[in-house]
Amino acid sequence: MVEMQSRGSLRVLSLNLQQGRPRDHFARGLSQIAALRPDVVLLQEADRGVLTSRCVDHTTQVARACGLEYSQFLPGRSTWATVLPLVRPRPTRPGERGTGVGIASRYPATWHHHHLTTSRPLPRMRNMHVDMDQPRQVLAGTLDVGGQRVTVASTHLSWHEGVGEDQLRQAEAFLHTLPGPWVLGGDFNQRENRSIWPSLVNGKTYPADRPRFQLDYIVASLEAEEASIERFAFSDHRGVFAAIALPA
Repeated sequence: MVEMQSRGSLRVLSLNLQQGRPRDHFARGLSQIAALRPDVVLLQEADRGVLTSRCVDHTTQVARACGLEYSQFLPGRSTWATVLPLVRPRPTRPGERGTGVGIASRYPATWHHHHLTTSRPLPRMRNMHVDMDQPRQVLAGTLDVGGQRVTVASTHLSWHEGVGEDQLRQAEAFLHTLPGPWVLGGDFNQRENRSIWPSLVNGKTYPADRPRFQLDYIVASLEAEEASIERFAFSDHRGVFAAIALPA
């Protein structure tokens, strides 16, 4: 934890969009997000150019609704992926079509990304030699906040036992190669915080209608001045919000 006197705060929301479902409620949800006046929105299960969500760009839509000038999107290989043994599909690049993670920011950003892996065996479909999981990645932006650098990142980790924790360690190691302090948000698919950094928001986030456990986190090497769990008109997850104190 960074000990400091605050020079202001960075208002951060992390939200699993569930691909903007139900679509009829997405516009109202955008207004709810904008009402929080976020400086940074960290997205998971966002789409760009996917037929099932009418080829929209969710990250850009969120950025425009909130008046955030800078944004980036990093897809997985597909909405749901089968990972074949001994086959390594080409990693995706920022801005390509697909379903993945995104960041919208009020502040200029230098973008970075890293694809997450595991050496653990994944569960297999019955009678099929196919390892099942979604592609996992972390997208980071090193922000220029009035001359001060802060790195924020969005990730969506595996739900398989042990695999998500392996990926969390990789994401943390990747962020440590970038300028600190660090803020990492996302759908961790873990019912307790296993990060090296403390959770700034604590409470149940899933399922959205009647939350029974926390899957969604903002963890950071900084402290929060305020924190809340937010429900929106769409998504099966609730969002986590924190106003994070910046170093003096």
